[in-house]
Amino acid sequence: MGRSAKVAVTIDEDLLAQAEAVRRRTGESRSAVFARALRELFGAEGHRRRVDEYVKAYREHPEDADEIAFARRQSKRALAKVPWEEG
Repeated sequence: MGRSAKVAVTIDEDLLAQAEAVRRRTGESRSAVFARALRELFGAEGHRRRVDEYVKAYREHPEDADEIAFARRQSKRALAKVPWEEG
């Protein structure tokens, strides 16, 4: 982890109460709770950005009929090897 910096923020009292409840439950410091929340937020934002990029790329370059047919053949082969339960 990099260097730490102190910041002052203003948040809703209910949000602070929720953060305090998490802090008490986990034994983390308040700083650790807020840092973890920000890491999770940034991770979710990064995931959402990657999904958006994937969707954009797919829309620009969707698979063609040959690729779809290949995927279907491969799926049938793979599923044929799965031991299916009856009843």
